[in-house]
Amino acid sequence: MENKSFEELINELEEIVKNLESNKLSLEESVKEYQKGIEISLECKKRLDEAKSVVVTKMTETGEKEFN
Repeated sequence: MENKSFEELINELEEIVKNLESNKLSLEESVKEYQKGIEISLECKKRLDEAKSVVVTKMTETGEKEFN
């Protein structure tokens, strides 16, 4: 997962959602897909948090107000 871009992870997550919504997966497959989706979403959140930290640091350095 580390070597995939954020955009690739989002696309993969969208594909997982489509698969889960299709109702064509077995229970076992659905659980595996769900778990994979959770892992991907946590990685995406981590990357977004890191990006926000960089932006906030730069804003602080330049005297701009922080956003939420």
